[in-house]
Amino acid sequence: MTMDRVVFTFILLVIFLLSAAVYAELSKGDSVHGFKLVEKRFVQEVNAECFYFEHIKSGARLLKIAARDANKTFSIAFKTIPECDCGTPHILEHSVLNGSKHFPVKSPFDVLAKGSLNTFLNAMTGSDITIYPVASINDKDYFNLMHVYLDAVFYPRIYDDPRILQQEGWHYELLSKDSDIVYKGVVYNEMKGAFSSPTRELSYQVYKHLFPDSPYGFSSGGYPSAIPRLTYEDFINFHKKYYHPSNSYIFLYGDADLNKELEFIDREYLAHFEKSDAVAELPLQKPFEKMKKVVASYPLPKDSDASNQTYLTLNYVVGRGDDRALVMALRVLRQALISRESAPIRLALQKAGIGREVSGSIDDIKQNVFQIRVQNANPEDADKFYNIVQETLRDVLKKGLDKEAVEGAINRMEFRLR
Repeated sequence: MTMDRVVFTFILLVIFLLSAAVYAELSKGDSVHGFKLVEKRFVQEVNAECFYFEHIKSGARLLKIAARDANKTFSIAFKTIPECDCGTPHILEHSVLNGSKHFPVKSPFDVLAKGSLNTFLNAMTGSDITIYPVASINDKDYFNLMHVYLDAVFYPRIYDDPRILQQEGWHYELLSKDSDIVYKGVVYNEMKGAFSSPTRELSYQVYKHLFPDSPYGFSSGGYPSAIPRLTYEDFINFHKKYYHPSNSYIFLYGDADLNKELEFIDREYLAHFEKSDAVAELPLQKPFEKMKKVVASYPLPKDSDASNQTYLTLNYVVGRGDDRALVMALRVLRQALISRESAPIRLALQKAGIGREVSGSIDDIKQNVFQIRVQNANPEDADKFYNIVQETLRDVLKKGLDKEAVEGAINRMEFRLR
């Protein structure tokens, strides 16, 4: 019994050392299972060796964080650029998880949610990206999850079954011969619920007018009145255009065997695709000649009092989202100027009696958006709101920011990152 334990421990140690040796021996330019190593670097913040690969045949990019963490994580992301308000990226995210070539069941996602050992299982749509992440501590389960998700994104059943779009996107519904025909659909219903919130409508209106010449001006999730305009042909063409390995980014994290991961992804999927030049690009929104002032509306319950129900926002496009130092500086500014109880913009607006809640946000998309917002205000407060913010900013420029506030914001940011 004791000898068996010794042998077993020795075998595990040898396997671990061999795996570590594979990582250590890889050098820039080396090829492993169709992947060319572009860069290898030890990153102190994650305490791990990181490997950045490009798949030679398909053009896919892959980042592996080889951390000594049993919680193995896989994700594949696609740059998905909305071309209208129909919510095509969001509907497609739902639809590809409705069965695939090797997993032709109605909803593999639901099967995995019930029977898998996963520690994370989801999919999400952003303003310019769609992500499919999974995680598991169990090695076999991890590779199975990877298999299901890769099959879903590259070989979905949407090409053979138009009913998937009707179910997940939109369809007509008639409950009885005397009732009206209505729209239904998973995403349609979800977005109707989302846009019942004034803040969601506000966000839509802000981006629509802030980015009139950019895809950011469209709702990637789908604007309810526009969703029924999505045709099956446009839906399929969107998948063909964006769900290609050349337009993807694969992320791996944890202690799974890198050699096995690369071998599986290449053999089962990427080796079957040719590299494409059709990589999605987002155009930059050109600056306006002068500031825009936009007034939009949202519905209130019948017979409601409209007083103190107005939202006022001031929005700036500030630099590029890939300038991470700038993004961090903007977040520090948000804390120092707006978010703290004693922040100068918050205090000035509260002293003026404008609204009941002051907040700020940073959206680090390709072009950063800095927003200052007041809710529970009134329409006649709009010019006063703008003038107070401008006056306060000019005053801060003269006197400088509170040093303790800035240091506190930086310390909180560092703590969250750690």
